[in-house]
Amino acid sequence: MELMQLIVAMPLTVLGCVLAAAGVVLTWRSLSHTAAATVRAVEKSEEGETVRQTALLQFTTRGGQLVELRVPAAADQYAAGEQVTVLYDPDYPQIAQVASPVRLWVVPAALALVGLAIGLVGFTQLSAAVR
Repeated sequence: MELMQLIVAMPLTVLGCVLAAAGVVLTWRSLSHTAAATVRAVEKSEEGETVRQTALLQFTTRGGQLVELRVPAAADQYAAGEQVTVLYDPDYPQIAQVASPVRLWVVPAALALVGLAIGLVGFTQLSAAVR
């Protein structure tokens, strides 16, 4: 049993497990707190030469609370009456964001896969050190 292998393997195994668990938790959390929101209006504001556009969204939480929020919008990104999916925190639903495939799947899945890879390397090193 080599001491250096143990010193490297144990933190890698723990780090890998923590990252993989974080990816799974992020995936579960993002999928469990979604709601369908309706774009009520798209508003433009001008400040000097800068034109900013925001969309007014309205959705109802699972608890029945009606929430309105404004989100930045690119030109012609949203139309009034359009339905979008939002991710929200049940404790603070006013802090919601429009769901995207990156937020729903890519980041949590990448985190989980990186965690699994690091954990596998650590576990392999750990099993080699114990032999």
